[in-house]
Parts: sequence; C-alpha cells; structure tokens
Amino acid sequence: MLIALSPNGTINSKQHVSLKNNRKKHMKKQYFKYIATLLLVIDFSACKKNVDAVSEKKAPISVGVVAVQQNNIKEYLTFNGVTQYHEKENIRSNVTGYISWMKYKIGDNIHNGQTFASVRTKEQDALKEAAKIDSSLLKFVSPITIRSNASGVFTVLNITSNDYVAEGDILATVAQPKSLVIQVNVPYEYEDAIQIGSSCEIILQNGEVLNAKVTGTLPTIDPVAQSQVFLIALPKANLPENLNVQVRTIYKEDATAMTVPEIALQTNELLSEF
Repeated sequence: MLIALSPNGTINSKQHVSLKNNRKKHMKKQYFKYIATLLLVIDFSACKKNVDAVSEKKAPISVGVVAVQQNNIKEYLTFNGVTQYHEKENIRSNVTGYISWMKYKIGDNIHNGQTFASVRTKEQDALKEAAKIDSSLLKFVSPITIRSNASGVFTVLNITSNDYVAEGDILATVAQPKSLVIQVNVPYEYEDAIQIGSSCEIILQNGEVLNAKVTGTLPTIDPVAQSQVFLIALPKANLPENLNVQVRTIYKEDATAMTVPEIALQTNELLSEF
C-alpha cells in the first residue's frame, strides 16, 4: 500500500481515516471467512453423524419375496342348522283304565311290537269277584297289553304306574334314530346356491366336521325371515335332538386362481378392501 506523505513527512487526517476504514474492511472479511469456515466444519460433522446413525440403524420391517402360485380358491356359505328326528311315533292307549305295569323311562329303547304297558279297566276289577265263582271269566280279568308300533328311543313319556288314562291318550313318543336330519334355514336369495344333492359340511360345536348331502326341502317359505327349510339326513350320526350346528357349502370356486400367501395381504378394519 502506498501512502502519500505531506511535505513535512506526516500523514494528514483524511489519509488516516481512509487507512482506518481499510483496516476495518479487511478485519470484517477475515471474520466472515472464519464464520463461514466454522459453519462448514459443523455442518460436515453433523452430516457425518447422521450417516453413521443411519448406517447403524436396522430396517424396522423385514420384507420377503414369494412367488405367485395357481391354486383352487373356494368361497363358502355358512348357515345355522338344528338336529331333529324327522320320524316320531306316538303310543296311544286303546282302552280307558289304569296303568298296571310300565317299566320304561325317557332315553330307553323299544322295538316294534314290544309290550310298552298294561292297562286294567274298571270292568276287569269288577270281574275279579265273579271269576272266583265262574272260572271261565278269568280270561277277561287279565290286563290289556299296549304294544309299541315303532322302534326307537323314548323322547316323551307321559305316564307312570297306576295313572288313569282314557282311550286315545298319548302315552309316549318314540323317535327313530335313523330319521335324524338337520333343518337348515336358507335365505331365498341363495336358493340357486343350495339344491337337493348339494354337498356340504356339518360343523359341530366340538369342532368335528361331518360330510353330508342335502336330501330334501320343505315347499314353504318363512313369511318373516323369507327363508326356506332344507333337510340334511344323518342316519349314521349319533347326535342328540335340538343340537345347534353350522352347515357350510361351496358358493363359488375358481380352480385356476392366481394366489399369494394370506400373510401378504393388507386390509381395512371392515375387511371390505384388500
């Protein structure tokens, strides 16, 4: 830097001020350079820490890859059903009198033609005294036998010994186990999905599954529920009556569907969109 001196060798005031301003500008430039350098160093250190943190952090979700496969997909319809004995026989009294003998209880088995009970009439009680005089009357004193007209299990028993019964009274009800069916109420909108002969699965409350077929239907519609009753015969199943079960049948099927594992699906809370 060249400085012009006065004739006497000194710096005048204007030159002094100019020199002072130049020094200030130079110091400001140095200061800004220092600040800029410091900021660059800090920013570089922060970036390096972030890179190190990201590199050390593991991915939160493990992602796998599976192949799309061709499978058979089935859509099922599930209905509620109840077990019923389709064939029941009532044992009726053929005379008016008193039950003199009856040994059965609910749940016992009886065969067709087997003696169910014996009935004594008022006339027979009166003949007992006359039979002591005339022995030919003894054949009319013996109680009248009532026999079962069906083979099965007693589900209803209305009498005990010494009860009075009138002619035509229902004494008991015999259910035939081989007539066990499941009654299923199917909404009429699905009448094309289930027909006589359709295969189905019977799901019991204990998790057991029985394979069966629809064997019949009732030609009436429930006026309130607008459902039709279908019957599924289970002649070999040892199930009690009035047991609630679930009946599942195939509604739609695609044997060539392209599928992925169920774990790969995501859906909303209502399971309406996948």
